[in-house]
Amino acid sequence: MFGFVKSFFFSSSPLPPKKSRWGPQWVVPELIGHTIVTVLMLISLHWFIFLLNLPVATWNIYRFIMVPSGNMGVFDPTEIHNRGQLKSHMKEAMIKLGFHLLCFFMYLYSMILALIND
Repeated sequence: MFGFVKSFFFSSSPLPPKKSRWGPQWVVPELIGHTIVTVLMLISLHWFIFLLNLPVATWNIYRFIMVPSGNMGVFDPTEIHNRGQLKSHMKEAMIKLGFHLLCFFMYLYSMILALIND
């Protein structure tokens, strides 16, 4: 499925000279959004959903804090290619996709249940 990505050659020369730890545009909004949802679940005393979201929110914060100073961000294309990290990043993306699908259906079920009980 992602075989074409493995064949790409990433060179550091076409990268922009300004390096930012923010990385792609979706890393910080995902981090903020997931942290807000986790805190809201704690405030509203939904313990099961809070405990389900806590490890993922912690992992997102950890990944963002532990970006090396020379990298562009969490997903630095040259580092992914040079260190052979493509498989681990794809595995992480699939796990996150499964987690978000599980959460979507759980939240949908909770919403329908709340609407029926009213």
